[in-house]
Parts: sequence; C-alpha cells; structure tokens
Amino acid sequence: MVKLKELHEFAVREGIEVDPRNEEEIEDELNKRKEKYEKLEGIRKEKYDKERLKNPFDDSKILYGENMEVEKLAIGVDIETQDLLLIDKLNEKGYEIDGAITHHPEGRGLARLYKVMKLQIRTLEEVGVPVSQAEAIVKGRVKEVMKSLHGGNHSRAPRTAELLDIPYSSMHTVSDNHAHNFLKKYLHEKNPYRISDLIENLLEIPEYEWSLEHDMGPQIFNGSEKNRVGKLAYDMTGGTEMSKDRLEKMAQSGVNTIVAMHMSKDQIKEAGDQNINVVAAGHMPSDSLGINLLFDKIIEEFNIELFEISGFKRISRI
Repeated sequence: MVKLKELHEFAVREGIEVDPRNEEEIEDELNKRKEKYEKLEGIRKEKYDKERLKNPFDDSKILYGENMEVEKLAIGVDIETQDLLLIDKLNEKGYEIDGAITHHPEGRGLARLYKVMKLQIRTLEEVGVPVSQAEAIVKGRVKEVMKSLHGGNHSRAPRTAELLDIPYSSMHTVSDNHAHNFLKKYLHEKNPYRISDLIENLLEIPEYEWSLEHDMGPQIFNGSEKNRVGKLAYDMTGGTEMSKDRLEKMAQSGVNTIVAMHMSKDQIKEAGDQNINVVAAGHMPSDSLGINLLFDKIIEEFNIELFEISGFKRISRI
C-alpha cells in the first residue's frame, strides 16, 4: 500500500519528465508562484493551495485523503459524484476499491484548469509559431476558459469523496503529457505519407484498436484519406482545446495536419479554411493511452492494482 500523497507526487514528477517545456521553464513558473505567495496576507495566504508551490500542474490535484493509503484504485476518464457512488456500491458487493483517480479534473483542479494552458505556448513553438504570437493567442483563450469555469460547482465531487471516505485525486496534464510525448515520437518514427497511413498507424496502438469496439476510433474531421500528411502538429495536452486563432498561424508555419483528441465545430471549419487536415484520434483512447503510460510507471514503483471504469481501458506495457 502507498499513501495517495506519495503516489500523486510521483505522478507529478513523471509528468514533468515528459512535459513539452524544459525544466528551467517549469522551475521559473514555480519560483514566480513562490514570490506571489510570499506577498499574500491574511485569509488569502491562509487558504492558498500550497501544493501549487511544487506542483506545476494545476489540473492534477489531490482532492481528498492525501494521507490515506491505497492499494486498489478505480481509474476513470471522468470520475464524478455518480461514479464515486458507484464505487461505494461496488464496495458493498465486495470489490474492495480503496481509492479513485479521475483523469479529467474536478474540484480545485477544474477551477484552475486554465492555469495549465500556458503549456500550449510551447506546443505552438514546436511547430514554428513565433513565441510572441503563441503567447498572444494562448492568453486570449486562457481568459475565456477562466470565465467559463468560474461558476462551476467545484466542491461537489470532492465533498462526495469526503462523505464516502474515498481517497480521490485528478491526474490530467500529468498523463496527457505522456500521450503527447508518445504520439509525437511514434508518428515521427512511422512517418506516415498519406492520411490513410496515419489512421492505420494509430490503429496499431492498442488503445485506438480498442476504441473501434465502441465507435470511438480515429476519424478524419477535415481533409481526405488521399491527402498527404506533411508537417504534423498535435493537440494532446495543455488543459483544453486551443483557440481557433492559432490555426492561421500554424498554417503560416507550414503545418499540414493536426492530430487531436477531439475538435469543436468552429475549429474544424477554421482548419478547413486554412487547408489543414484534421485527424481526431479519439478522446477516450487518447486519454487512456496517457493514463496507461503513466500508470505503468506507477505500478512498477508501487505495485498497486487498477480497476477500470468510466471510459478508461487498461492496457499494460510493463
């Protein structure tokens, strides 16, 4: 068994290891937080989430029970109030689940989702967008997301976990970074020539093969199978969907094809206007891929057991 806090700290360290940013950038971000924290006074300093001083991923948080020990974890892409109740019901039937990890953030992790979006500046830089333009694009989108999240019922799921006494945390960008890093290396090695080749390459990955069973597999959202792939970009990490404004800049930087977990209607239209192919790899399989890569490391370190629910498919590479 391992304390949830110890497991979570390990996940954060591994998330940093595969982050598109370098360690100096992450350290600079943490130092800025420390400086701001020292200037706080009164209730704002008292209520400050001190984990933010060492964890750069504001959407990957311990939500309840940091000092509780866990051995069998329920893992889901979305574990919300209803899923926590399901876990409690399963335990009545003898499943002996002693903790829950949600991929998509809840609680403070969701309230501060917009804070991880600065990572998108780096992923835009990776494909040749000038940093000044990348910063301007991301800052505008950050404000939109912050305002959209502000009214959320962020205490609901953590309070449910507390009432049910289920250790509970979210691991979002720490696992999305793994999916981003894996696919970038994998598709670089495969070097698909046409979009049809790219789709076949994705389906060679077990998570995407599994997704076909539920009609959640890779789809072409813009372009055609015969189109050439050209220069690839990835929308796999950075908290949430980027601004559509970046698509023009990506096209100007020579991007021909985007591989994304998913993409909204407005973004697809803009990609079409910019003649950028869009392959939606699939949300659940992409999230499962990142979670699996991260938890392979966690299991080797702590020898815990996983119980898959809520859109997560466990595939081991150990």
